[in-house]
Amino acid sequence: MTGFYTDRPPLVLHEWLRQRIGIPWSTDFRALARVEDNKIVACVGYEGFNGRSCRIHMAGDKPGWITRDYIRRAFHYPFITLDLPMVFGVVPSGNTRALDIDLRLGFKEILYVDGAHPDGGLHFLQLKREDWLRSKYG
Repeated sequence: MTGFYTDRPPLVLHEWLRQRIGIPWSTDFRALARVEDNKIVACVGYEGFNGRSCRIHMAGDKPGWITRDYIRRAFHYPFITLDLPMVFGVVPSGNTRALDIDLRLGFKEILYVDGAHPDGGLHFLQLKREDWLRSKYG
């Protein structure tokens, strides 16, 4: 089968993300993956839920992985299903592609900590639900 989404099994999806972006396991980890030809081509993971926000992590394995449909599904979960008012992302300064994608999605940088990562620093980003809903993706 090609072109479907799955949220199971979470350990497999976490391992896929860990290999690409190095996120540690979290007991509240949840994820959504886009699958083509029975292979994961993109995955979004969520963790750090506190009732008002969570952290979000995204990665893809092939050109074109970040489709409009994928983006809508990725943010529908925290903003619509869970009704969270915001999500946070953390991006190493060396990952300029991820930072560019996040900023184009509407994330705002709220803090930069120089020297906090082997690449140089960490960008702490926030996306609010109302900004998402006003965007071309919401």
